[in-house]
Amino acid sequence: MLGLAINKISPVKTVILILLIAVGSLVLPNILLHFALSSKPHQSTTVQLRPQQNPIKSILLWNGSDRKEVRAFGLGQQAFINQNCTYTQCDMTDNRSEHPIEHYDAVVVVFNDEFTSEDQLRMPQFKNGRNPNQRVVFFTQESPVALKAYYNMTELSNFFNWTMTYRTNADVPFIYGRITAKSIDLKAEEIARFRGKARRRGAGPSRNKTAAWMVSHCNTHSQRETYVKELSKHIDVDIYGGCGNLSCALDVLHHSDPQCYDMLESNYKFYLSFENSLCPDYVTEKFFKIMAHDILPVVYGAADYTKHAPPHSFIDAGKWKPRELATYLKLLDANDALYDEYFWWKDHYRVEFSVNDMSRHGFCDLCQKLHEPAISKSYKELASEWGDGNQCKPFHPSTIS
Repeated sequence: MLGLAINKISPVKTVILILLIAVGSLVLPNILLHFALSSKPHQSTTVQLRPQQNPIKSILLWNGSDRKEVRAFGLGQQAFINQNCTYTQCDMTDNRSEHPIEHYDAVVVVFNDEFTSEDQLRMPQFKNGRNPNQRVVFFTQESPVALKAYYNMTELSNFFNWTMTYRTNADVPFIYGRITAKSIDLKAEEIARFRGKARRRGAGPSRNKTAAWMVSHCNTHSQRETYVKELSKHIDVDIYGGCGNLSCALDVLHHSDPQCYDMLESNYKFYLSFENSLCPDYVTEKFFKIMAHDILPVVYGAADYTKHAPPHSFIDAGKWKPRELATYLKLLDANDALYDEYFWWKDHYRVEFSVNDMSRHGFCDLCQKLHEPAISKSYKELASEWGDGNQCKPFHPSTIS
């Protein structure tokens, strides 16, 4: 019928009629949508917008590009691809002049106790105001007591949106290592059975030395050196590094060379994984690297190590006075079955401890979080965790006497 009607009118009118029909087909649905929404004025309506397909999130690494964690991961979008991140649509740069700072989805500010220049310590400036969709990230792997001399945390109120640290409450976890079960978590009765089997493992008999400690910072907030000095009165402790009379080679990242750990594993039964600060959640590579070898770590820190490692896989020096700890280590040294029992978990868990592992998890998680819906927030203050109000424990002489 429409075709017949058009045939009876002039060509000009036909064109006009066709245009009116086309416009009506676009306008009418919007008119109907308007009436549908306005017919119930007291109800709010959320219109679902089609998300942008695979947007690349831009990350500015404000400072610290020479840090080993950054060098291990890399820059650019290709780094996220090379590291097999779940989300690879991120591009990280350390070039501050490439774009205005408001351009970036995230600005990562590194806090470190080795920075010396004013430029490394300077906070980013937002001369044109903050982009509300931007995340300014507080990134550190240092303990609060290490940062205290370099930063005034009270001046950073409402400055950071996310934290990227080793703390369990971090927005983006950047922890030193991971020990994960190869299958489902084991039940208590299964653990007891595996501990019994481990008594016949035979890890201990070839060791002819007792305890070793590799250390470069000799005077620390935790005063671990005081504990070790007292411990050494009751048991032999060989000290490697700048604080002892023994040495071992360093690798390119200025950590002890892997061959050093092989040497420790061949000669010693115990290793002192003592932290330089007694701060919540502060567990470093001193622990995870040793867990990847057949040597029993003795830990000294304020973290809950049971959240990081299987039960009965380490010895907590914080629960012993040096003389008591020495007595227990001597007992294990003399009893291979009891010593081997601490290695029951080796066939059932895997250990990640390298800088590459740590960086991959951290920066991949940052990229993923930038792609996920997030509630806008900022930290009103950081001083309670990273400044004068931190919960790090001071050394007390009663712990050794």
